[in-house]
Amino acid sequence: MNQEVILKGPVKGLGAEADMVRVKPGYARNYLFPRGLATPVNAASKRQIESLKKRREEREVAEAAATQEKAAKLVKLALAFELKQAQEGAEKLFGAITATEIAAALNEKGFEVERRDVIVAKAINHVGEHDVTVDLGYSVKVQIKVKVTGNTDENFEKSAKVRRPRKAAATEGSEEKA
Repeated sequence: MNQEVILKGPVKGLGAEADMVRVKPGYARNYLFPRGLATPVNAASKRQIESLKKRREEREVAEAAATQEKAAKLVKLALAFELKQAQEGAEKLFGAITATEIAAALNEKGFEVERRDVIVAKAINHVGEHDVTVDLGYSVKVQIKVKVTGNTDENFEKSAKVRRPRKAAATEGSEEKA
């Protein structure tokens, strides 16, 4: 048996302001109501829907404008990565640049982007320039350039952008005694 509630603000995975949703009574009683995220459906709360819808519309317009502004700045950006290369002139690299590393580089530059928002069409494991799509939401997608260079120097220090192999869980001499 579910309970109908009206959301007062956006709730991830459930809805946004002014949405009437059906949830389990325990979820409403223990999570939504104490945090002020929802109200039970009754005659008084149905009258609040119009003000909540207006607030939702204003929030969405502001977020869409902020997304367009972010896209205008992001389209001018180019990222550069350097990876270990087998030999001079070879385009193949050791390792690859992933969406996680691109998202981390964008976050370092002040753009709040999650890994799942970065769309890499094919593996970036060759020297050169690559196009990467960043989905900012509100149906705004931006193409950014990712420039990858290789380094054949034996003393080349692996940067944080290169994945390291996992360490073995047990080392010699650390066996359990029975």
